[in-house]
Amino acid sequence: MKHDLRSVWAAWRQASPVVLDVPADIRYRLLQRYVDMSLRNGRLGVASFALMLFGVAYEAPLGPRLVALFTLWGILLVRGWLSRRLLARMDLSDPRSDPLHDLLVIAASLCWGLAPYALKDVVAPFNLYAVIYGAFIALAVLSVSYLSAYPASVLFVLISVSPLILFMFLQGTREFIVMAVATIMCGFVLVARLRVAHTTLLQALAAERENALLVEELQSYRRALETENASLGTSLRDASHAASHDALTGLFNRRHLVSVVYPLAELVQNRREEVTVCMVDVDRFKRVNDSHGHPVGDEVLRSVAGLLGTRLRDGDCLARYGGEEFLVILRRCNVSRGKRVAEALRQNVAQAQIATHAGAVPVTVSLGVAQWAPDESFDDVVQRADRALYDAKQGGRDRVEVHTADQGRLSIQQPDSTLPGALV
Repeated sequence: MKHDLRSVWAAWRQASPVVLDVPADIRYRLLQRYVDMSLRNGRLGVASFALMLFGVAYEAPLGPRLVALFTLWGILLVRGWLSRRLLARMDLSDPRSDPLHDLLVIAASLCWGLAPYALKDVVAPFNLYAVIYGAFIALAVLSVSYLSAYPASVLFVLISVSPLILFMFLQGTREFIVMAVATIMCGFVLVARLRVAHTTLLQALAAERENALLVEELQSYRRALETENASLGTSLRDASHAASHDALTGLFNRRHLVSVVYPLAELVQNRREEVTVCMVDVDRFKRVNDSHGHPVGDEVLRSVAGLLGTRLRDGDCLARYGGEEFLVILRRCNVSRGKRVAEALRQNVAQAQIATHAGAVPVTVSLGVAQWAPDESFDDVVQRADRALYDAKQGGRDRVEVHTADQGRLSIQQPDSTLPGALV
C-alpha cells in the first residue's frame, strides 16, 4: 500500500492522472483507458445531471437549471476535443496527459458537489436529501470507472465529495451531521476499493504485457526453429541426394541400386514382373580422355547420361555403374523389348552431336542385354549383361548384344520396326 501511495504522490507531483513508475507501454494503455472513460463518463454525467435537475429539482427555476446543464454539456464537448488531440499527440515513449483535460474532469465533478448549495432554498427538504445522495452515488459510479487513473479517481472523489460533506456539516442538524459522517466513511471505503481495483488492474496489465512478450519470444523461437528445420531438411536432402547420386552425371549410383533391386527381386522370383538389365559402355572413352583431356571426358559422360535418360520411362532406373559404364534396369520388360530399347539407346547416342568446349566429339556406346531370371540374383544377371557387353565390344562396338542364355527368348522382329524413342 505504501508503494501505491508513493506512486500516486509522485504522479500528483508531476500532474499526472496515472502512476508513473510503470513501463511506458502500460502507462500509455492506462491513459488510453482514462481518456476513453472520460468521454463515456462525460455523457453519463450529463444524462444523470439532467435527470437530477429535471426529475428531482423540478422546483428550481428553469433558467438556472438550463444554464447548469448546458455548462456541463459544454465542458463535455471541450473534453472530447481535448481527448482526440491528446490521443493523436501522445508520446509512446513517455505518455502524459493534458492538464486542461484533467481540470475539466474536476470541474465537471464540482457541478455535482456544488448542486446542493444552489438548490438549498428552492427545493423541498426531501428533494434536497435526494439531490445529495443522488450526487454522491453518481460521483461514486463515475470515480470507479476511472480505475486506470488512480490519482485522478482519488482527486475526483476528494474534490467532488468534500463540498457535499461541508454542506451537510454547515446545516448543523443532527440528521445532516450523521449523513456527513456516513459520507466520509463511504468516501474512505470507496478510495480503498479504488486502490485495490487499480492494483489488480496494474497486475493484469503487467501479466498481459509479460504474456505478449512471451508470445513474441515463442514466435521468435518458432521462426528460428522453422528456419533451422528448413536448413536441416535441405542439408538432409542434399546429403541424401549426394549419397544416392553420382556427383558427375547426377544419375543414381551403385549404392542406390540396392534400394531399387531389393523389391524387384521378390517380384522377379514370384514371376510377377519381367525385368531386363542393360550394361552400357562408352566406346573408346580412353581415347577421348587422351585426345581432349579429362574435363572434356567429363562433359562427354554427362552428355551420354542425358541422352540415355531421355529414352527411358519413369519406372526404369539409370545409374552410373563405374567409370564410363552405365546400368539400365527396365521394368515390365522382357529381353525382346529390352533389346529394342537398347538399340534405340545406341542409336540415340550415335546420332547425337555431343558438344564440348573443345568442339563436337563423336561418341558411340555398346550395350549388353540380359533378362533377370527368377532363379538368379541381381549380381548374376548383371554379370550376364556384362558378358553380353563384352561380346558387343569384341564384335566391333557400337552394337547391342543379348546374352546367349536369353537368345531363345527373343521374338522375331523386323530390324527397323522400333525407332529411337518408341520404347513403350
